[in-house]
Amino acid sequence: MAARRRKELSVELDGRAVPVALLRNRQARRMILRIDPKTEGVKLTLPWHTSEAEGIGFVQSQTAWLRRRLAKIPERVPFEDGQIIPILGIDHIITHMPDARGGVWLEDEKICVTGQIEHISRRVEDWLKKEAKRRLAELSTEKAQQLGVTIGRITVRDTTSRWGSCAHDGSLNYSWRLVLAPDFVFDFITAHEVAHVIERNHGPNFHSLVDTLTPHEKQAEAWLSAYGSSLHRYG
Repeated sequence: MAARRRKELSVELDGRAVPVALLRNRQARRMILRIDPKTEGVKLTLPWHTSEAEGIGFVQSQTAWLRRRLAKIPERVPFEDGQIIPILGIDHIITHMPDARGGVWLEDEKICVTGQIEHISRRVEDWLKKEAKRRLAELSTEKAQQLGVTIGRITVRDTTSRWGSCAHDGSLNYSWRLVLAPDFVFDFITAHEVAHVIERNHGPNFHSLVDTLTPHEKQAEAWLSAYGSSLHRYG
């Protein structure tokens, strides 16, 4: 894996400080600028020996592009009473039930949350992460059994550059936000990562394996291309 260093900076854009996550990568051959929907800022990847000043100058030269892209970031949806968020693509309303017990659970397209109102956001996010890991583990195991392979540890994180990854030991890492996406997307991403346990590339053999595990590849890729970034607006 390429060695990396990270530094947090900011640039001025229309009177607003836009956060810039500056990452150095030994394998990078050019500067790469990406929007970070979580911070409503940008990520700038620099070749190892490119100066910080050159990087900031590059960001400042891209102000028109930044305006257009930042304007397209959807309005954030906080986890609070009355907000609507999707679970496997189906809208559910967060419903505070202060006098009930049981933590967080689904009931009739509601996400029921007990406890004090100031803890709703943390409780909902914690529950979503646990629910994502449970569902992803079940489906990944099922697909691994179809291929006759063994998978390693399954973890969930809040990643922005990829929805899943497969390590050389068969461990799988997923974005917990997949639990918000439609079930066909959820199904495809697990198939994609489990197939990587056997095929480490994206060649014909890999796609043949994916096709044996899910019929949703094209549909899911189209959905993620059109709507995937919107999953980062929740919470």
